[in-house]
Amino acid sequence: MTAISLKERLKRFIDAHAWRFMQSDYGPKVFVIGYFKTGTTSVGKALELLGFKHSSFNHYVFRKLYKKGKLDKIILFTSKFESFDDAPWLKEDVIPILDKAFPKSKWIYLERDEESWKRSLKRWKASLNKVSNPEKGWMDYQNHANFILKYFEEKSNSNFITLDVRDPEGFKKLGIFLGKISPTPFFPHDNKSADVNSQ
Repeated sequence: MTAISLKERLKRFIDAHAWRFMQSDYGPKVFVIGYFKTGTTSVGKALELLGFKHSSFNHYVFRKLYKKGKLDKIILFTSKFESFDDAPWLKEDVIPILDKAFPKSKWIYLERDEESWKRSLKRWKASLNKVSNPEKGWMDYQNHANFILKYFEEKSNSNFITLDVRDPEGFKKLGIFLGKISPTPFFPHDNKSADVNSQ
């Protein structure tokens, strides 16, 4: 098991407690609901550049709230920020609850081709000294995609968009979708080789 640095321990402590002192807002949010390894971190960074108060993967929320079924606390945490990426917000059992709790929110689904997704998965797992199973992983990706596309099939197109982070005009499209002006037409590239293990 990899030792956690003092810097990471401090970050996790802040992530677990700082949100409690923030003001709640139950208005519409922005959720990045692409599956793992589709560029969620890059889009999260893009949302920050657009001025959103953003929350990405949070160990406390995922392991202490989601894993223990404390969905009411996840809703409370979500009320403290404006945009989100990664787990638990991309989870199939959480999305309908978020949709009900924060009506008229914006939903951003990220797609990626099979070959590059599997390569990214292998790099990620290798960086964590874990064995990857690309075939099972791709099946999970497809199951998630099927749920998302089915769930949002009858939703307003003004509240749902599908993007690819490799699209040279992807950031521009995101800005238009959110009524913002992006500083560049393409997305910032973040978290290229190693992601936080949120599974």
